[in-house]
Parts: sequence; C-alpha cells; structure tokens
Amino acid sequence: MRAFSELEMDALAEAFNLALGEAAATFSAIVHEEIELSVPVVEFVSRDELTRRLQASQPAEDEGRLCRINQNFKTGDGFRTDALLLFPEHGSLEIVRRMLGDNTPVQHITELEQDALAEIGNIIINSCMSSLADLFGTEMVGSLPQVQCSSVGHLLADKAPDNLILVARIGMSMSAHNLSGFVLFLMDVPSVDQFMDRVCRLFNLPDTTTAR
Repeated sequence: MRAFSELEMDALAEAFNLALGEAAATFSAIVHEEIELSVPVVEFVSRDELTRRLQASQPAEDEGRLCRINQNFKTGDGFRTDALLLFPEHGSLEIVRRMLGDNTPVQHITELEQDALAEIGNIIINSCMSSLADLFGTEMVGSLPQVQCSSVGHLLADKAPDNLILVARIGMSMSAHNLSGFVLFLMDVPSVDQFMDRVCRLFNLPDTTTAR
C-alpha cells in the first residue's frame, strides 16, 4: 500500500463526514432525539495498535467492555471490507433502552436488547455504506449484522492481524449522554487502494497511482 498524502486523507475524512451525516440523521430518528455528530477523525492503523488504543480509552465504569456490530460488504469489482460499529457497553444499553422505552436500570444485555442493538447497527452501518456507494456510483452488498459484547482484548481477535483498519472515530452527543463511538473498516491492501482510488475520483484529486 502506498502512503497517502494529507490532501487524500482530508478527502477521505470529508467522504465519511458526508456518509456519517446521513447515518446520524437515521440514528436521530431511532432514538427520537437530535444527535450532534463531530467531524470524523480518520486514519489507518493495525489491529494490535487499535486494540491498545481502545483499551487505553475506556472509562473505568465500562470495565473495558465494548459492543460490536459487524457486517461484511463487497462490490462486484472485488472490493471487500468488514464494517464495524463500536460503542461502550453501558452506552449501548442506554441507546437501546431509550429506543425501547425501557427505564429499567442498566445491568446486563438481554436477548431482546441484543436484537435491538443489531437492528440499530444494521440501520446505521447500512446508511453509511449506502451513502458511500451513492457517492462512488457503485453498489455494496452487505451481510446480516452480528453483535458481540466483550472486553477490548477479545473484540478484534477474530480479525486478521495483517489487515489494515480504516478508523473513523466519531463523537455523538444526545441531551443526556455524550457517547464516543467508532466506525471501523477492515480491509486488505488491494481493497484499501481501491477505496482510496474512489475517494480521489470523487474529489477530482490528481492521479498518484504511479507512486505505488
């Protein structure tokens, strides 16, 4: 994989800013409340480095546990990515119970709440991916969502260590909660290059393929 310029990374952030804005609007409709979304910070990191960062960022009350909603996406020309939505477990339950209208104190996730969380992730991730597909003029086919709540150390253990992770970190604010979430895209090197080629074409950036 070639190194990407600052201009290319800025264009990547703007693409996600547009796509995640659509996802935030969908999210607002789910929880019946306006969601304020920060501009995403995007970067490429390894699986192990991301795990270390996630472990360092979790507050004590969450006991280092995150909820992961995972879907696989592919296009007809060979592009593939795992799309993951991560939230602290406590914050995930707050979102679900607000959607379900349940004021029961947060303890452990139930099967009903897990199904609701999968549906939330499905709507948000698909909204983001559909927006990117529209921007790129392509079609992305996704799998059904899978939900996992576990410690950070085990959260990405099933992902290939040599794949790069495109991290788009977002901050989401509701009236009663400030929730920091992550949208992650796990890709092999050919898929990273395909994705960045699409971003460059979208924003009419100079062709730098000769630098590879």
